[in-house]
Amino acid sequence: MADFVGTVAAGGPVLTDGGIETRIMFETALPMDPHVQVAGLLGDPAGEQALRGIYRGYLTAAHSVGLPVVIGTPTFRASARYTERAGLGGSAAVVRLNRAAVGFQRALRRDADGPAVWIAGVIGPAGDAYLLDAAPGADEAAAYHRIQAEALAEAGADFLYGATFPAVGEAIGAARAMASTGLPFVVSFVVDDSGAVLDGTPLAAAIGEVDA
Repeated sequence: MADFVGTVAAGGPVLTDGGIETRIMFETALPMDPHVQVAGLLGDPAGEQALRGIYRGYLTAAHSVGLPVVIGTPTFRASARYTERAGLGGSAAVVRLNRAAVGFQRALRRDADGPAVWIAGVIGPAGDAYLLDAAPGADEAAAYHRIQAEALAEAGADFLYGATFPAVGEAIGAARAMASTGLPFVVSFVVDDSGAVLDGTPLAAAIGEVDA
């Protein structure tokens, strides 16, 4: 398989999936747990069938134009705060869901033809991505996100993706947790109309702080 980091560094196009929760919500009649969302569909035959169809659409699109593709695990809400609210338990539930999600994507990749398929282990913020009040600081975030990061890495994700953080402090903590696994990782932010992260940090400064 082509090297993910090398491909990104070379600047070529890579297709990614997107909007998995939104597509389940509007394209199917499946109920989603309000806390863990699409992660709760793992292990459910109808839920897995719907997820499989959505992800295969991205794989087919990438193959049709000869592009490598990233498929993210359905684990945006598969961290301890959400598993506990869903009544699934804490750390053990996080490990179980995240391992199952990577296994699900690895099975899809085995059946895929064409260019490289990379599995992104998806980690969402501890709170609402569009609100600051639940965003932990860097040290708390590093401890909080480490369990999920380790579960995704140990299950065989190709890289980790910290998605849509509203505050730089939490992004730094998540980056520390992801870096501790030894896998490549990506961090993204939610930005406002001015291009600043929601905590007010200009995007360029936020990137610099995380890199540092």
